[in-house]
Amino acid sequence: MVTQSIPAGTENGPAPPQKPINILILGETQNGKSTLIKQLGVYGRKRDNNIGIGNGNLSCTTEVGVYPLMTKLRTYYLADRNGRRIKDANFSDLVDYTEDDALVAANEPDHGGKAFRFDLIDTPGLDDSSGNDMEIMANIIARVSDIGYLNALVYVRSLDKPFSESFNRFYEYLRRCMPNLFQGLIIAHTRYTVDREDEAQRAGRNFRKDRRDAFRKATKCSDELSHIFMDNDPDPEMPFQVVQSYNSCHALLDLARSQRPIDVANNVYLLKAPTMINVDSHVLLALTRQNTKLKERLAREMAAASKSKNKVLRIKREISRLNARAAEHQEALDKLDTDDEIVLGRKTVAEDYTLGNLFFEGQLWLDKRDVSYDSDCIISKVTQTTGNGCRWLDVDHRGTTWRATLKSSIFRSINGSATFYTSNRLKHQSAILQLRGRIRDAKESARHQEDILAELDDPVDVDHLAETLQNDVDRCDTTIERIQRDTFDAGLWPALRRFYQSRTPPSKSDIVDFVAIYDPETAKLMSF
Repeated sequence: MVTQSIPAGTENGPAPPQKPINILILGETQNGKSTLIKQLGVYGRKRDNNIGIGNGNLSCTTEVGVYPLMTKLRTYYLADRNGRRIKDANFSDLVDYTEDDALVAANEPDHGGKAFRFDLIDTPGLDDSSGNDMEIMANIIARVSDIGYLNALVYVRSLDKPFSESFNRFYEYLRRCMPNLFQGLIIAHTRYTVDREDEAQRAGRNFRKDRRDAFRKATKCSDELSHIFMDNDPDPEMPFQVVQSYNSCHALLDLARSQRPIDVANNVYLLKAPTMINVDSHVLLALTRQNTKLKERLAREMAAASKSKNKVLRIKREISRLNARAAEHQEALDKLDTDDEIVLGRKTVAEDYTLGNLFFEGQLWLDKRDVSYDSDCIISKVTQTTGNGCRWLDVDHRGTTWRATLKSSIFRSINGSATFYTSNRLKHQSAILQLRGRIRDAKESARHQEDILAELDDPVDVDHLAETLQNDVDRCDTTIERIQRDTFDAGLWPALRRFYQSRTPPSKSDIVDFVAIYDPETAKLMSF
């Protein structure tokens, strides 16, 4: 038996002072998340690689966990018993090779031999038998918010599972929760094996293309997301399985390495689950009743006031309303008018030459691919990856367009990706201009109302109770509108968690405490 050829020495020594490459790994229960993390540890030769693996419909991972991995990045190949690279064997023959026929050999490390620190962030499985999917997602998003930034978002999906309704639900959830990062999503198809590939080739099918097409159809997604096919549990005695698995690990880690860290601390949101909306309904009912009482008291005060006092009160309320509107627009503007980066999208070339001849799907195999990307806003930065033996040539980046050629030597697979970034400010230029205009208009209107108030011939001693009631009604209206939204900032989750995870309806004091999280002044108005 020939021993697999792995370079001597360890790649898991003390981590150099570098910022970890954070990879968030998500997926439904029993789709291979933890097994994938374990295999990445095998690839990186991690000494302590004890990761719990679930079974049945129960997720072994119950909390968000971080698994550090320090490794150099390298690809692998098959060598014969004399150490020579195996080049021209038929795919079906390679599938059957044992350790007596070939050994696993390593190429020299990429990136000048630099070691990279990855933090693999494992998460509880979704679609779990406990039925707490949205609460699980809330905890995941909140944990991510604490981490501060992510380089890559990986959704793990087993090839044994179709793209079901639950997948689409969580896919849409991620799109709405992480808008700055979502367009860089990586789909990791686990339980991919060379046997499956061999069977598909014998039947004349392109196994990977079929799976990518099924994903696009299920999600109605036209974006060119990266799809990585992973044998996350190869047979160590079957060298071709090991090589394919290691090279898939390399592709995933190298793509994550190339990604820029995206700030998520203030750019992630939580979509409310039905149980959360039920809690909101109790709070909103109490708030609406309180607001109705305030409006009734205000109506009585207005009815008792003189005509001149009513006019002053109406003007002051309009000033208050306009200032509140300007503040609301300013809050929205502050979120958009930043240099925070956004992933615009990605172009991926993944074409495997595995048939051992000059033809692939009936077409002559070419050694280069022209790639282009057009955006609706300025592309500020581009990161690129290449597979073994590939190069990006003739790169032309101008404003909203990017063009390049990915070249490979003949008989090689052509693999590479380019990920495109912009900033919040560049992406939302139109919305920013609109918000600035609305703020300006609201402030100008407020000043006009103030001028009218100042020019009244007979200054009126305003009923201060009525004025206070007007402000209280407006404050309640604003708080009600905020709680009614179907999403909320992830930063509020630590404070809201106990209300949303409670199995009993909120008490009167709970409702007051809940409202205080959104606005302490509104909470002070609550009475039962």
